[in-house]
Amino acid sequence: MRIRTATPADGDTVIELASLVDLQVPSEAVPSALAPMRFALTATDDGPLSHRENHFLIAEDRDGFPVGTIVCGPPNWITKPGRAPGLVRRRLVHRLSTVHALAVRPEHRRRGIARALLQQAEATFREAEYAALTLRHERELTGFYQRLGYTSSNRLSLALPTGELLTLVDRGWKHAFKVLSPSASISTVQGLPTITGALSD
Repeated sequence: MRIRTATPADGDTVIELASLVDLQVPSEAVPSALAPMRFALTATDDGPLSHRENHFLIAEDRDGFPVGTIVCGPPNWITKPGRAPGLVRRRLVHRLSTVHALAVRPEHRRRGIARALLQQAEATFREAEYAALTLRHERELTGFYQRLGYTSSNRLSLALPTGELLTLVDRGWKHAFKVLSPSASISTVQGLPTITGALSD
């Protein structure tokens, strides 16, 4: 198996693989839900991530056939007004990332491909000095993410430097998060496992 960075030419491959993930939306809504990934693939620069604030990896078998992908980028809630002050949101884009899709073809599962994709993405974000990586997952995958060092909870909880506590609930999903920087940690705040120090320098 080989893991490589995706290119703009991989748009169809990334969308095909990402569509294997249960997005818990009506089938007719899947194309629009995945469209931002294709757009993000067109943005490249010389930064630490593959596509500006986004990071795309593809796993291939020994014949070069794509068997899995991971798509990471800014959390969707960052762009929603009222979630956090504008200045805080702009800083969080470069300190907090979310796994939007981690997908492996069914016939290639249970071979460590998802684990390898996730760990390689973590290494890149750690080197880029991100504070934490977050994701949401089906309840039956709780053990998988916990074994990889993630804290799994019904809520995403993030302590802001303003003293506010940002929490997010997605019905039908669980949230998992892992700190990548020594400046950040997981602490219990108001009874919730919470990412703290995400914006500490």
